[in-house]
Amino acid sequence: MINGIDVAGLDAAKDAIRQSPPAGVANYGVALKWKSGTQIEAEALAMSVGSDRIERKFKWTIDEPPQLLGSSLGPTPQEYLMSGVAACIMVGFVVNASIRGIEIEDLSIRMEGGLDLAGFLNLRPDAQIKMSGLTYEIEVRSKAERSELEEIAGIAFAFSPNAMTVANGAAMTGKLKVLQ
Repeated sequence: MINGIDVAGLDAAKDAIRQSPPAGVANYGVALKWKSGTQIEAEALAMSVGSDRIERKFKWTIDEPPQLLGSSLGPTPQEYLMSGVAACIMVGFVVNASIRGIEIEDLSIRMEGGLDLAGFLNLRPDAQIKMSGLTYEIEVRSKAERSELEEIAGIAFAFSPNAMTVANGAAMTGKLKVLQ
Protein backbone atom coordinates (compact mmCIF):
# COMPACT_ATOMS: atom_id res chain seq x y z
CA MET A 1 0.00 0.00 0.00
CA ILE A 2 1.33 3.40 -1.00
CA ASN A 3 -0.73 6.52 -0.25
CA GLY A 4 -3.67 4.23 0.57
CA ILE A 5 -3.51 2.67 -2.93
CA ASP A 6 -3.19 -1.11 -3.32
CA VAL A 7 -0.62 -1.05 -6.13
CA ALA A 8 -0.59 -4.85 -6.50
CA GLY A 9 -4.39 -4.84 -6.75
CA LEU A 10 -4.18 -2.08 -9.35
CA ASP A 11 -1.71 -4.15 -11.38
CA ALA A 12 -4.06 -7.15 -11.20
CA ALA A 13 -6.98 -4.98 -12.37
CA LYS A 14 -4.90 -3.65 -15.28
CA ASP A 15 -3.99 -7.22 -16.31
CA ALA A 16 -7.66 -8.29 -16.14
CA ILE A 17 -8.69 -5.34 -18.34
CA ARG A 18 -5.91 -6.10 -20.85
CA GLN A 19 -7.20 -9.68 -21.11
CA SER A 20 -10.87 -8.68 -21.28
CA PRO A 21 -11.49 -5.02 -22.24
CA PRO A 22 -15.19 -5.13 -21.21
CA ALA A 23 -13.98 -5.72 -17.62
CA GLY A 24 -12.72 -2.13 -17.65
CA VAL A 25 -15.95 -0.43 -18.69
CA ALA A 26 -17.56 1.57 -15.89
CA ASN A 27 -21.09 2.96 -16.07
CA TYR A 28 -22.44 5.60 -13.70
CA GLY A 29 -25.76 7.29 -13.07
CA VAL A 30 -27.44 9.88 -10.91
CA ALA A 31 -31.09 10.71 -10.30
CA LEU A 32 -32.15 14.22 -9.38
CA LYS A 33 -35.41 15.31 -7.75
CA TRP A 34 -36.55 18.93 -7.53
CA LYS A 35 -37.42 19.93 -3.97
CA SER A 36 -38.27 23.65 -4.07
CA GLY A 37 -36.90 26.82 -5.63
CA THR A 38 -33.38 26.00 -6.78
CA GLN A 39 -32.96 23.14 -4.28
CA ILE A 40 -32.37 19.71 -5.80
CA GLU A 41 -31.74 16.34 -4.18
CA ALA A 42 -29.29 14.15 -6.09
CA GLU A 43 -28.76 10.45 -5.57
CA ALA A 44 -26.12 8.12 -6.94
CA LEU A 45 -27.57 5.16 -8.84
CA ALA A 46 -26.02 1.71 -8.88
CA MET A 47 -22.92 1.66 -11.03
CA SER A 48 -21.11 -1.14 -12.77
CA VAL A 49 -17.50 -2.01 -13.48
CA GLY A 50 -17.34 -4.78 -16.02
CA SER A 51 -19.96 -7.31 -14.94
CA ASP A 52 -19.91 -6.18 -11.29
CA ARG A 53 -22.89 -4.16 -10.08
CA ILE A 54 -22.02 -1.77 -7.24
CA GLU A 55 -24.77 -0.28 -5.11
CA ARG A 56 -24.25 3.38 -4.25
CA LYS A 57 -26.16 4.81 -1.28
CA PHE A 58 -25.33 8.50 -1.48
CA LYS A 59 -27.60 11.55 -1.57
CA TRP A 60 -26.62 15.20 -1.67
CA THR A 61 -28.23 18.59 -2.01
CA ILE A 62 -27.58 21.06 -4.81
CA ASP A 63 -28.69 24.67 -4.40
CA GLU A 64 -27.85 28.23 -5.30
CA PRO A 65 -26.99 31.10 -2.94
CA PRO A 66 -29.67 33.69 -2.13
CA GLN A 67 -28.16 36.07 -4.71
CA LEU A 68 -29.11 33.47 -7.34
CA LEU A 69 -32.58 32.76 -5.88
CA GLY A 70 -31.53 29.84 -3.67
CA SER A 71 -31.16 29.07 0.01
CA SER A 72 -27.48 27.94 0.08
CA LEU A 73 -28.42 24.47 1.32
CA GLY A 74 -25.67 22.91 -0.79
CA PRO A 75 -23.04 23.59 -3.43
CA THR A 76 -24.11 25.00 -6.80
CA PRO A 77 -24.15 22.84 -9.95
CA GLN A 78 -20.94 24.60 -11.03
CA GLU A 79 -19.22 23.80 -7.73
CA TYR A 80 -20.17 20.15 -8.14
CA LEU A 81 -18.84 20.19 -11.70
CA MET A 82 -15.53 21.71 -10.60
CA SER A 83 -15.19 19.38 -7.62
CA GLY A 84 -15.81 16.38 -9.87
CA VAL A 85 -13.13 17.48 -12.32
CA ALA A 86 -10.63 18.37 -9.60
CA ALA A 87 -11.27 15.14 -7.67
CA CYS A 88 -10.72 13.08 -10.81
CA ILE A 89 -7.37 14.82 -11.40
CA MET A 90 -6.47 14.24 -7.75
CA VAL A 91 -7.26 10.51 -7.94
CA GLY A 92 -5.04 10.29 -11.03
CA PHE A 93 -2.24 12.11 -9.23
CA VAL A 94 -2.37 9.80 -6.19
CA VAL A 95 -2.59 6.63 -8.28
CA ASN A 96 0.27 7.63 -10.60
CA ALA A 97 2.48 8.70 -7.69
CA SER A 98 1.74 5.39 -5.95
CA ILE A 99 2.59 3.36 -9.06
CA ARG A 100 6.00 5.05 -9.04
CA GLY A 101 6.48 4.40 -5.33
CA ILE A 102 6.27 8.09 -4.46
CA GLU A 103 4.80 8.89 -1.07
CA ILE A 104 2.61 11.96 -0.80
CA GLU A 105 2.68 13.87 2.47
CA ASP A 106 0.01 16.41 1.54
CA LEU A 107 -2.05 17.08 -1.59
CA SER A 108 -4.69 19.65 -2.46
CA ILE A 109 -6.24 21.12 -5.59
CA ARG A 110 -7.88 24.49 -5.96
CA MET A 111 -10.11 25.00 -9.00
CA GLU A 112 -11.89 28.16 -10.09
CA GLY A 113 -14.10 29.17 -12.99
CA GLY A 114 -16.40 31.95 -14.08
CA LEU A 115 -19.87 32.19 -15.53
CA ASP A 116 -21.69 35.06 -17.25
CA LEU A 117 -25.25 34.82 -15.94
CA ALA A 118 -26.46 36.81 -18.97
CA GLY A 119 -25.91 33.65 -21.02
CA PHE A 120 -27.96 31.44 -18.70
CA LEU A 121 -30.69 34.09 -18.56
CA ASN A 122 -30.64 34.55 -22.36
CA LEU A 123 -30.15 38.31 -21.99
CA ARG A 124 -27.57 38.87 -24.74
CA PRO A 125 -26.83 36.85 -27.87
CA ASP A 126 -23.08 37.37 -27.34
CA ALA A 127 -23.10 36.04 -23.75
CA GLN A 128 -21.61 32.56 -23.35
CA ILE A 129 -23.79 29.98 -21.65
CA LYS A 130 -20.91 27.71 -20.69
CA MET A 131 -18.37 28.58 -18.04
CA SER A 132 -15.61 30.82 -19.35
CA GLY A 133 -12.92 28.33 -18.41
CA LEU A 134 -11.54 26.40 -15.48
CA THR A 135 -8.14 26.83 -13.87
CA TYR A 136 -6.61 24.60 -11.25
CA GLU A 137 -3.54 24.49 -9.07
CA ILE A 138 -2.16 21.35 -7.48
CA GLU A 139 -0.26 21.75 -4.23
CA VAL A 140 1.78 18.74 -3.17
CA ARG A 141 4.27 17.97 -0.43
CA SER A 142 6.49 15.02 -1.25
CA LYS A 143 10.17 14.09 -1.15
CA ALA A 144 10.04 13.32 -4.89
CA GLU A 145 11.83 15.50 -7.43
CA ARG A 146 9.85 18.44 -8.82
CA SER A 147 10.30 17.15 -12.38
CA GLU A 148 8.74 13.81 -11.45
CA LEU A 149 5.82 15.52 -9.68
CA GLU A 150 5.28 17.75 -12.73
CA GLU A 151 5.18 14.67 -14.95
CA ILE A 152 2.65 13.03 -12.64
CA ALA A 153 0.52 16.20 -12.67
CA GLY A 154 0.53 16.19 -16.47
CA ILE A 155 -0.48 12.54 -16.61
CA ALA A 156 -3.16 13.07 -13.96
CA PHE A 157 -4.75 15.77 -16.14
CA ALA A 158 -4.27 14.06 -19.51
CA PHE A 159 -5.80 10.77 -18.31
CA SER A 160 -8.57 12.23 -16.14
CA PRO A 161 -11.93 11.17 -17.62
CA ASN A 162 -13.69 14.17 -16.06
CA ALA A 163 -11.06 16.70 -17.15
CA MET A 164 -11.01 15.31 -20.69
CA THR A 165 -14.82 15.33 -20.85
CA VAL A 166 -14.90 19.02 -19.89
CA ALA A 167 -11.87 20.01 -21.97
CA ASN A 168 -12.94 18.15 -25.12
CA GLY A 169 -16.69 17.91 -24.75
CA ALA A 170 -18.83 14.80 -24.85
CA ALA A 171 -21.85 13.89 -26.91
CA MET A 172 -24.99 14.52 -24.93
CA THR A 173 -28.57 13.60 -25.68
CA GLY A 174 -31.77 14.12 -23.75
CA LYS A 175 -35.50 13.78 -23.93
CA LEU A 176 -38.62 14.96 -22.12
CA LYS A 177 -41.16 12.62 -20.55
CA VAL A 178 -44.41 14.34 -19.54
CA LEU A 179 -46.20 12.67 -16.65
CA GLN A 180 -50.01 12.52 -16.60
